[in-house]
Amino acid sequence: MVYIPSFRDFTRSTLIYKLLDDIKEHRIFNEADMQYRAAVHIDKECYPDLYLTNQPVIPVGRGRGKYEARPDIVIFHPKKGPMAAIELKSFLYFDYDIKSIIEAVWNDIEKLKRFKARYPESKNTFVVVCVNINDIDDFWEINGEFNGEKENWMKYYFYPHIINVFCDNNGRKRNWYNKWSEEWSDLKDYISDRR
Repeated sequence: MVYIPSFRDFTRSTLIYKLLDDIKEHRIFNEADMQYRAAVHIDKECYPDLYLTNQPVIPVGRGRGKYEARPDIVIFHPKKGPMAAIELKSFLYFDYDIKSIIEAVWNDIEKLKRFKARYPESKNTFVVVCVNINDIDDFWEINGEFNGEKENWMKYYFYPHIINVFCDNNGRKRNWYNKWSEEWSDLKDYISDRR
């Protein structure tokens, strides 16, 4: 019998580190890249028998109160339906301000709340946020904003993960950061000139 980890364990112990490796290897420059890499890791490495959909339109409610939820990735079981939803945010540029990051992430968390309203039997929702913040106090502020149970629906259902490219969760600067930052800036300019 093959052990299949829970989405919670996979996200915390595998996906986060694989996305960080992708950033280090210059495979992620923006949110679309991050979404693609996350889908590759989820689909190929851990859950090949489940369906993965990117930004599916999920109608919630009826009549005039009807609206749409469009999480970045929704994982479906072929018979049981939606199992989990993931929102991904990437802020690798240096010119983001903390309030705009927090607001953008909360907007995406609202999509997960709508997903739960539509599929209450689903197991988990996740938000994975990549930031590049040199100021440790700013990083702790963002980390603290999403590491709590602000609303009742989040208990035992919503799991935030904040990845800071500049430093680890203990505030220690990553030893590969300076080299990565220099190469990333050069590649970012090279790629953007050709789009």
